[in-house]
Amino acid sequence: MKTRIMKVLGAAGSAGALTLLCLIGASGAASASPAPAQPAQAAAAAAASLRGFQPAAASFVSPAWGVVLGGSGYASGHAYRARLAVTSDGGARWSVMRAPAVWLANGSSGRPQVNQVVFADPADGWLYSQYNSGLVWVTHNGGASWREIALPGTVQTMAASGGTVYAVVQRAGGGQLYSSPVGWNSWTRSGPMTGSILAVSGRSVWFASNTVLWTTAGGGHWASYPLRSPGKYYGAPYELAGIAAANSRVVTFLWASPSGMFHTGMKVLISFNGGRSQWQTLTAPPPVGDVAAFAAAPGRYGVMTIAAVTPGLDKIYRSANLGQSWTTYSVPGTSGGIMLNSLQFMSPTAGCMVVGNPALGAPGSLLLTSNAGQSWYPVRF
Repeated sequence: MKTRIMKVLGAAGSAGALTLLCLIGASGAASASPAPAQPAQAAAAAAASLRGFQPAAASFVSPAWGVVLGGSGYASGHAYRARLAVTSDGGARWSVMRAPAVWLANGSSGRPQVNQVVFADPADGWLYSQYNSGLVWVTHNGGASWREIALPGTVQTMAASGGTVYAVVQRAGGGQLYSSPVGWNSWTRSGPMTGSILAVSGRSVWFASNTVLWTTAGGGHWASYPLRSPGKYYGAPYELAGIAAANSRVVTFLWASPSGMFHTGMKVLISFNGGRSQWQTLTAPPPVGDVAAFAAAPGRYGVMTIAAVTPGLDKIYRSANLGQSWTTYSVPGTSGGIMLNSLQFMSPTAGCMVVGNPALGAPGSLLLTSNAGQSWYPVRF
């Protein structure tokens, strides 16, 4: 396996814009990532329209363009009215995107709730809740108008890529995969498959359970391959916790075995042929924290990141060499099990992650990276 991996390897801003923050590794060394400057006039306008805005989730379609779901202030019932902030210059300037009449999910309000956002491009986007509803709010005109649609079960996750949007819908018998062309509300089930883990890269799609991986290179023909747990951790078998693709062929699989008290055994397997076969990495990630998210940098062989929630400062485990070694970063301001979500890479170097959720009593913030996760800095709205 080592030979195989080595072969693959051979192949705070001004004007009140972005405040710089470095996540410091285990060695204690920090590296700085400069924040883009923001004109004072634009900053003042953004402050007026997004005053008090706190993120809950984010979706970027490129390093420059992205949408953040969040809220400002309290509505009746102590629930945040959902708001959307949009940037077209990598977070230097933000403006308000019109949102539908929905609230950030907190489990206590009977009003329509959402906690996730997905955009395929500046025109087409979706809002949904992972917990208790098959309702999805969709726009095809950049938020000028929204339409409520229903899928046949609770929407666990969604992803958009290659002109198609996908949704894993929980129904009796397991999670089912549905898809629709990005510009349409024409949802159909994608074959008789069941699973819970979804990943996309270009027109390639991976959908998996603990035992079977289904994959397609264009949505027409689906192939299936067996998946096998890499063993047990203190007597409990590893279960599939995430799939992240660098491209259509280099795909990574995160297996986790939670043992309680924010302690989780983790192993990462890598495929160099689109998922047909996998090799275990040389080194396992540290067994500290509950897995919150998993991502790989596109086109940059070997860079993968795991976000883990702990009772102290949350952790980011990063490998830049296909899992031969891991570096641990602590996320400032997350003491006490603050949730992490929306971890994604938009390019080989640019990425984002949301810390906290105002609807659940944890102040939210958006972190960006411009060096493939070596350091992160928060956005000021």
